[in-house]
Amino acid sequence: MSLVTDFRHSSSSPCPRLPELEGELQYLLKETESQIRKLPAAPSDDAQGEILLLVSDFARELASYVEGTPDDNGIHQAIRPLNKVFTIEIRGTAQKFSPFVRGRTGPRGQYAGYTHPKFHPSDDEPKVCAGDDDAICVDEVMEMADK
Repeated sequence: MSLVTDFRHSSSSPCPRLPELEGELQYLLKETESQIRKLPAAPSDDAQGEILLLVSDFARELASYVEGTPDDNGIHQAIRPLNKVFTIEIRGTAQKFSPFVRGRTGPRGQYAGYTHPKFHPSDDEPKVCAGDDDAICVDEVMEMADK
């Protein structure tokens, strides 16, 4: 038994507020312990080890995002729509080049002998600026290079 409890149970209690004071004391002790738990950990003797631990934890967490996740909240799933928009915007700024000599067309207004390169994915077929007056044709590029 504690000293406070022994004193409270004695026959002649000189302090009628003792139970109230005991409750306040318990409350303050709990508050103090709670505040002590919230304090940061004591500084480590091995600062380099602590930094290495923080960096490795960060790298591990980042790797889990980069490797991908099977749910819809993964980084790849979040970036894909933005990447599509970004690609379209970047390609919209590209200069229009035509791999043909201006004015030389084959039957049906098509440039004779042109086939798309095999290294382009089918969904990313190159744009051929055939008949586009704003396009820079290969003969114009050669004229600029010769100057």
